[in-house]
Amino acid sequence: MERLGRGFRRSLKWLEIQLRQRNTTAGCVFVSLIALFVTALIWTMLVWALLDAEAGALFHAPVLTGMLAYTSVSLLFYAGVATFSVPRYRSERPRLWLTYALVTWQLTSTTIAAIAFGAKDTPFGVMLLASFALARCWFPMRILWPGLIASAAMIVGAEVLAQQGLMPYAPLFLRPVETGQPLHPWLDIWMQVIYDLTVLFYSGLMFFLFGLMDRHTRDLADMTRIDALTGLLNRATFMRQFEEELCKQQRTRRPCCVLMCDVDHFKKVNDSYGHPAGDLVLVKMGTLLKSATRFPVDVPARFGGEEFAVLLPETDLDAALVVADRIAAQLRGQVFESDGQRFSVTISIGVAQTLAADAEQALRAADANLYQAKHAGRDRVVASVAA
Repeated sequence: MERLGRGFRRSLKWLEIQLRQRNTTAGCVFVSLIALFVTALIWTMLVWALLDAEAGALFHAPVLTGMLAYTSVSLLFYAGVATFSVPRYRSERPRLWLTYALVTWQLTSTTIAAIAFGAKDTPFGVMLLASFALARCWFPMRILWPGLIASAAMIVGAEVLAQQGLMPYAPLFLRPVETGQPLHPWLDIWMQVIYDLTVLFYSGLMFFLFGLMDRHTRDLADMTRIDALTGLLNRATFMRQFEEELCKQQRTRRPCCVLMCDVDHFKKVNDSYGHPAGDLVLVKMGTLLKSATRFPVDVPARFGGEEFAVLLPETDLDAALVVADRIAAQLRGQVFESDGQRFSVTISIGVAQTLAADAEQALRAADANLYQAKHAGRDRVVASVAA
């Protein structure tokens, strides 16, 4: 069961990646296989009705024969698309001719089935919606337009003909499915099977897509909040949280400290060992700032370049100095390696304690202390109480 669960999760992850990338070949595989299964189910029902006299008595014989022929062609078409697409499902090469053909056929054939069976009182109305949703989640809108236009024209045309008495509603049946009387047992079973499978698939697809949209929304939100390299907050988000913390501090009158940190001689690291080595230092800084603080109570952030800030809520200057010394010591003891060369770096830190409600003022005080630390020889901590 555990292996089956892992396989299922991997399949969902693969499906999510393909949907995000809008891989049209993978989309052709997925859509053609789903359509092949549904069409095979309808084909089985129609063949049964053709071979069973009691079941066949529910249908208009000429329409039943024509619908069976059309469904047989659809089966061959979907099987051909699946046979062509499955070996190429990893390919990112767009095959627009195949995509347009598949989507147009899928939408129009589902529409024809909905008109023939009756979209208003059979599961085929839901199936039509599921067909549109399935195509839209895999393919861009321009791919859907031919099929949508053709489907809309057929639906409107069938409605007009039915209103004019030129075509019966649900022409496949001798009488509509819903007449207020119990369904024929054979038809009742088939309608129930089609309904259950359609609703289960459609519900599963919607839940999956909504989950995907939710993760996508969170990812977009993180992109506006998080520095991609270090995983820390960016400057704008840090400032918002700093201002909120200072507002709380005005009520509690508890001290609050902010650290401004700058990696010493960072340009020299990039020049001597390359930018990948510099990125390695920045990534380590992100990890170190989280581990050396009470993350997520304390708020570390990357301000830009090699400059970092740490907000320490409800922390006085002595406690902030302990945190700053811990950060400096951990980075000082870290040995980096790039292309066989080993090196280490140090950090200068400015610390400011504030009781004011002005975040910019506190940052200026911490930045002034950082400047003093660098001017005094780097690899040190300078602290003060801000005005």
